[in-house]
Amino acid sequence: MAQEKIGNKIYKYGDLYHSIEGATLISFDEAKAKLMSKTLEHFSDAGANIKSYNSLFLPGTEVSEDTFASTLNTNTIQTLIVVEVIDSSDATMSRTTATAYSSVNEKRERSISSTRSRWSGTYKDKSNASSGSVSTTKSVNYITEMSLRLTIFSKKDNFGAPVAVVEGRATNESPDMKPDQLAKRIVRRMVKALGKQRAF
Repeated sequence: MAQEKIGNKIYKYGDLYHSIEGATLISFDEAKAKLMSKTLEHFSDAGANIKSYNSLFLPGTEVSEDTFASTLNTNTIQTLIVVEVIDSSDATMSRTTATAYSSVNEKRERSISSTRSRWSGTYKDKSNASSGSVSTTKSVNYITEMSLRLTIFSKKDNFGAPVAVVEGRATNESPDMKPDQLAKRIVRRMVKALGKQRAF
């Protein structure tokens, strides 16, 4: 089946037109809570009646095929979406952090007189200053590229085969960007492309 570009580094297989209909369940195993919440928000804002797979099935529990089908039927799920990480690349860089410091120890001139000891005089204390820097080097691992696959199943054929597949990719040049942030960027692009394809 031919691959077709439908967005910025977003590609599709199959027909997306009205492929996401009715109550929709989305599974994204690699997503942490914050990424999953943002994924649901993107789909909801696009007009999908979306809920998380984990809202119906507890994470880490095995579900029989009959139970799975029965739960989908009870909750009138019409569309099932599965999102997965299909590829990622990483790199290591050395980051050096320099910290500068300076300190001044200054004492003022003091006049002292004592009637008891019949003595008076002036003390003039010295001031000391110092400065320097400390450098720390450490290795940082970060994701340079990530690819996601979004597969759509429909109740029309009893969720037997994919209706359509969307694949997205994003590159990253910043060691400060976390994997979830990169995945969030891809999901946002995917949902935008699905909207343009009138999938909802």
